[in-house]
Formats: sequence, structure tokens, C-alpha cells
Amino acid sequence: MSYAQWNQYTQYQVGNQVVSVGLLYKCIVAVGPTATAPASDPTKWTSLGPANGVFPSGLTPASTLVWGIVPLTSPPIWAATLTGVSPNLLSTSRLSTTLQLASTAVVGDLTVSENCWLVTQRPSAADGGSITFYCADNPTGNTNILLSWAVAGF
Repeated sequence: MSYAQWNQYTQYQVGNQVVSVGLLYKCIVAVGPTATAPASDPTKWTSLGPANGVFPSGLTPASTLVWGIVPLTSPPIWAATLTGVSPNLLSTSRLSTTLQLASTAVVGDLTVSENCWLVTQRPSAADGGSITFYCADNPTGNTNILLSWAVAGF
């Protein structure tokens, strides 16, 4: 199905759907004309997700991320940020994450993977939206841990 691009000079009625910056929005209160885009006006619009119906997802080997120690943590906590997730990612976006072990995993890999978790996600024009993973054990260079992630809603 094809939807019209949002236009600041158009008047919208409740139920109208438009595309703005790759997301599909539904008008929930009559609005317009207005220069305020749907993403900046949640009292008038609700996001229905990506206009193409596909939310971003991925399977990222832990070894491909750059891990570093979070300052002032004792014992040390390791963190790595995955950038370019989606320019539409919000701090309130719903994410689904799991840790998987490759078929070549050994017992030590299981211990490291059990001590990893997702804590933050953030929108950022600079990095295209990011997810930060944290781990109590040093996962640097571990090719057997796979971080599976999917955005479930914006």
C-alpha cells in the first residue's frame, strides 16, 4: 500500500495516514496546516512503525564491536555500542535482544554470554541511532558470542 508524504500545508483529519522520514503516522487529532512534523507532535500523530513495514534487526558477533571499560565501575563493566541501527530509534523504542552462542562455543563462552545485557538505546543523528550492550566479563575478541537484536516498535 502506498501512503502520501506528510506536507506542512495540508489539513489532516483523524485517521489519515502519512509517511514522514521513513515512518508511517496516523493522525489522532485533526491538524494542519502546520510546520510541526508528526515525529515532533505526538499529541496529534501516532507512529505506526516503518513505512515499508520492516523494523531493523541484526545478528552481530561480539568480536566485531569495540569494547571498553565503563569509567568508575568496580568490578569493571565492559560496554560496546552498535551504531546505525535506525535514524528513527528513540530512547522509548521497544527492542528485543538475545545472546546466542556459535556452534564452536566452549564453556567459557557461556559464562561470558550470561554476563552480558542490553541497557541503553538512544537516538542520535550523529550515529544513526545506537544500542549499547554491557557485559560483566571481557568479551573482547570472543567470536562465539552473537548479539541478536530487533527493533519491535518506535
